[in-house]
Amino acid sequence: MSLIFSISGLRGLVGKDLTPDIIYQYAAVFGKYIGPGKVMVGRDARKSGFAYTQAVSDGLGAVGCQVIDLGIVPTPTVLFMVRQCRVKGGIVITASHNPIAWNALKFIASKGQFLNQQEFNAFSKKLGLADFPCRPRAKQVQSKALAHSVDTHIDKIAGILKPVSEKLKVGVDAVNGAGSIALPRLLETMGCRVYRMNCKFSSKFPRQPEPRPENISALCNFVKEKGLDLGVACDPDCDRLSIVDERAKAIGEDKTLVLATDFILAHKPGCVVTNLSTTALMDYITKEYRCRLYRTKVGEADVVSKMVQTNAVIGGEGNGGVVYPRINRTRDALVAAAIIIKLMVKRSQQLSQIIAQYPKYYMRKEKLKISRKRFEARKGRLAKILKGRVNRVDGIRITTKDYWLHIRPSQTEPFIRIIGEAKDRKQIEECIRTVKHILS
Repeated sequence: MSLIFSISGLRGLVGKDLTPDIIYQYAAVFGKYIGPGKVMVGRDARKSGFAYTQAVSDGLGAVGCQVIDLGIVPTPTVLFMVRQCRVKGGIVITASHNPIAWNALKFIASKGQFLNQQEFNAFSKKLGLADFPCRPRAKQVQSKALAHSVDTHIDKIAGILKPVSEKLKVGVDAVNGAGSIALPRLLETMGCRVYRMNCKFSSKFPRQPEPRPENISALCNFVKEKGLDLGVACDPDCDRLSIVDERAKAIGEDKTLVLATDFILAHKPGCVVTNLSTTALMDYITKEYRCRLYRTKVGEADVVSKMVQTNAVIGGEGNGGVVYPRINRTRDALVAAAIIIKLMVKRSQQLSQIIAQYPKYYMRKEKLKISRKRFEARKGRLAKILKGRVNRVDGIRITTKDYWLHIRPSQTEPFIRIIGEAKDRKQIEECIRTVKHILS
């Protein structure tokens, strides 16, 4: 079974484990959990999205919910509209960074953020008690469409962050996903001259969906060919943003949050929240502004919950996810792009010049296909061999004065994730090899 149900939602292989009947059942139980009322539904551009939207609508409608269908829109737009319109909740149909063979449901609470741990537990309990009735075939629930949600979202961003007068030339690679219209339009609203690639809704991804440096080489070439000031790439549901500088170099999605935090803290110092897998540059930048940094388990729900608890001014994750609570309580690639544009114009510097002012770290990210049982049996050996300060809140994180390593089971894929960072490239590569040898 590839079906994965966690605080990050329900996801699985299309047609194999994640079927319209399964989606109908989960949507119906979610509708019972939040109670009758209006529910926002949006999706990315995957081929299965249309049929899955109908299954979600049928499930919600069966328990008395009124569905408001936003169509193909960024995931952060759905969460923004849930909060803006004060509806009961929402569901996004997207597998985000997962390969094209996957799809997923993400569940949104009425306050415009994904279910936190307590809410997820309550929802899970209802699933355990449900008798999962079969989906009726005779009647389909009609959804109410809502146009202009993307424009409403963009207007809010531009209203708070304000457009710039300098016409930066920006290339956009939206992987033909949900950000294909929204991300270029946001940048144009912010005052940029936009150059598009992979910005047409399509059920096929033109590259690997995660906007990691190795996957966005075409955007690097595009920036070089056109002589652009900046390149931005997102994932299929447009909640993560990765950056290419004016030299056509992909700087790494881990630096997106660092840049955004640099700009926000310069204007409003305060608490910052990120996860255990995010770059040590977050420690550096928060110390520069004498602000407190909190680290949580990996996962947007944990980060946002801690942000609410600490009244954080900004937060997010090192996968390119920026959470700016003045606008949205979720990772938002549109917000991230707007903030980075503001940073460049405010500093009157090219992106490479800004990055050069930060300490240099080398990060490595790996996946290992082993079972959770094997990982749990062997993680104690990691602490013994790789001596350092140990944090067991989420898998195991080992920190020394020279490097850190975080090894944990993924919530969204059947892998063990290994992330590490050091000032010495060879050292972190050797550490990663050691971890893989111990776990394999």
